[in-house]
Amino acid sequence: MFNKTNPEYFDGPWNFEKTEHAILGLCKILDRYAHKLTLEDLKNDPRCARIPNLSLDTVQQVIDETESKLRRGIKTLDHEVIYHTGPHHDDIMLGLMPFINRQMRSPHNQVHFAIMTSGYHSVTDAFLSEALSDTLRYLHEGRIQMVDYPDFFEKGFRFKQEKDIHHYLDNVARKNPDEMRRGFCHRILRDAVGLWQLKSVEEVEDRFQIEIANLRDGKPNSHELQQLKGEVREFEEELVWAYAGTALDHIHHLRLGLYDQGSHLVHEHDVHAILNQLRELNPTTITVAIDYEGLGPNTHYKVMQTIAEAVRRWDEEADLSELKIFGYRNVWSTFHPSEANVYIPVSLNAMAVFEKAFKDSYLTQVKAEFPNPDFDGPFSELAEQIWVKQYKDIQFILGKDFFYENVHPLIRATHGLLFLKRMTVKEFLDLAEGMKRKINV
Repeated sequence: MFNKTNPEYFDGPWNFEKTEHAILGLCKILDRYAHKLTLEDLKNDPRCARIPNLSLDTVQQVIDETESKLRRGIKTLDHEVIYHTGPHHDDIMLGLMPFINRQMRSPHNQVHFAIMTSGYHSVTDAFLSEALSDTLRYLHEGRIQMVDYPDFFEKGFRFKQEKDIHHYLDNVARKNPDEMRRGFCHRILRDAVGLWQLKSVEEVEDRFQIEIANLRDGKPNSHELQQLKGEVREFEEELVWAYAGTALDHIHHLRLGLYDQGSHLVHEHDVHAILNQLRELNPTTITVAIDYEGLGPNTHYKVMQTIAEAVRRWDEEADLSELKIFGYRNVWSTFHPSEANVYIPVSLNAMAVFEKAFKDSYLTQVKAEFPNPDFDGPFSELAEQIWVKQYKDIQFILGKDFFYENVHPLIRATHGLLFLKRMTVKEFLDLAEGMKRKINV
């Protein structure tokens, strides 16, 4: 991948993306809005001077295209089957939540979430040890009554996961952290009973005491503990989308084995898992995290290539000419404004919902074990900082008054922008193949 701050980016055939890049760069260098640039300014800038048929009309073309990108961002999706994909739990939220919340207001949309990996790496031993201890405490206090049902340890533990979510979110509304924790521990107990095939409260107590001691001693996690950690992350993801009423059968935990595979490998099992889901759900819109190898966790790149291969095979058996694919990025890398072709307005209201949902739901991530190297704090705050910066960049092109004097209330309310890259199937597959070729050079 070329670093777009390097002069080499502007070598080779010129395109309009390079024109957008050069004009915005000049605005930022001069600290001047686009409509105030002069022809002399353009000619004196080494990048802008290379724009073919350079004139002030060039600046207006960039302004017009920027407005078009924003208009695409305020257009709502309706009567769609939308398949959001994320490499890890929280990736979809961090990259897309303001975009998604508007989709979920329409009862005509079917919105699905597919998380590709288990996410167990993001749960610390200390977090899980405390969760197991709290579950034991609630048991001893008689506050987990479901264990008293005669069939609980045979089959009852498998039911009413929706109730755990509803209990938790009810107590978010009531501002009752103790009952929130109790709802979370209900889910821990259900998952543990299934994992270890526990048959009584006594077996639960014995197993939990053993695992708490192992966690505190720093012993390697068993496969069962890794799975339990992954199920903690799955519960967090279910909480976030339940804020808007998403049912559990619309949240898909694929648990693909991407952590244990070579950095560039795409495995048949993973491709088939995604392909089968595409066939079953038949989405009209797909979202994909678009990150080059080495930008953020390598799992992002592997997931993107795996989805690309599944889409390629699906394209061979179905008519995907109307399929929309939106590429997104979040806290690990960002689109330059010229790369993106859809700008989603983000209001202060959207930011408030986003931040609260993140902190209430992603209990393991409020203090992330693997933070971004450039930021020490909740990922939600980093995402908001990125949206605000992106909004500031676009103000250079459109002007501040474009936003606060706009006739559209959504644009007037804008204080951040989320960048997306909308693609056809061919454009997405070409992008994925181009990324692969850069690695193999």
